[in-house]
Amino acid sequence: MSTELDLRWEWIYVSDVRNLDQWIKGECNHLTPEPLHAHPTGELVAHLCPDCNTQLPAEWQP
Repeated sequence: MSTELDLRWEWIYVSDVRNLDQWIKGECNHLTPEPLHAHPTGELVAHLCPDCNTQLPAEWQP
């Protein structure tokens, strides 16, 4: 691929006879999750990935 692939996503190489350099976007790598805290206790309850809008568990680690 002539341009760099976005590192936030897994990229899957797929080729065919007409296009030998073809990639499709796979799953999100969750590189920039935001912590979500309960109010008013401040307890960490989850993480939210802003790239794919997936809620991850509180114990999730990158």
